[in-house]
Amino acid sequence: MGCENKLYAIREVSELTGIKPVTLRAWQRRYNIIQPQRTEKGHRLYTYEHIEQIRIIQGWLEKGVAIGKVKVLLDSGQVPEFPTGAADVVLEEVETTLSALAQLNRHKAEATLSLVFKEYPLEIITTRYIQPIVAAIAQVKKSQQTLQSGLFQSILLARLTSILDAENKAARNGKGLVVSYDAIGSTAMRLWALKLVDRGYSISFIEGVDDISGLQSNTGLENYAMVAVFASQAPAQAQLTPIQALANVLGSQFTTSPLVTTLMSA
Repeated sequence: MGCENKLYAIREVSELTGIKPVTLRAWQRRYNIIQPQRTEKGHRLYTYEHIEQIRIIQGWLEKGVAIGKVKVLLDSGQVPEFPTGAADVVLEEVETTLSALAQLNRHKAEATLSLVFKEYPLEIITTRYIQPIVAAIAQVKKSQQTLQSGLFQSILLARLTSILDAENKAARNGKGLVVSYDAIGSTAMRLWALKLVDRGYSISFIEGVDDISGLQSNTGLENYAMVAVFASQAPAQAQLTPIQALANVLGSQFTTSPLVTTLMSA
């Protein structure tokens, strides 16, 4: 059977496209985009044409098209115009979230954030939703800034934790350990960990670490198929040495966050 006739389960489609199953379901239910076939038990089955259409939508989203406009474009057969800088346009939900945060309306901010995480890929969420909100809050007067930032970070942390817990249950490539130099509760670390979850690992964390030299001799590492080190701020040179030693021992089983990788290769 050629690939054009094959039917794909939603998890297979997610692996092929990078779009999470929850997002594919949201596109279908909320916007009537991508209508898969169903088995007798109700499981979704996608065709090769569906996968190609998903990739087209991905391209549009990356270039600045809002998910709410995709259905009209698909039905009309139009190819959207992408003005210079369109990919840098923030999501419409940024303003809604900022308004809710200014009013300390946790419920509305939570609902909006939850919707964004269901409807968009992680990279778009990070660059066109989270980062603009963080930047906007940084411009608020100090007395309000700390309240809004605290509210947003707590909502974001809860959402990321919930997603990671759900994704861990579907892991297929064994256990992964993330050791983080960031303070406990780092949302940056959890955003990065989601990429490891996409590779099929069930992720556990050790947070707030400032020395990993004891990790190499710890027999507990035998329980993990993958070990990762994360830092959003540059570790000191003395901290990089044991990271490099661990990398030499674990080889392909070891990975680091982008900043640490850059520093190790410098």
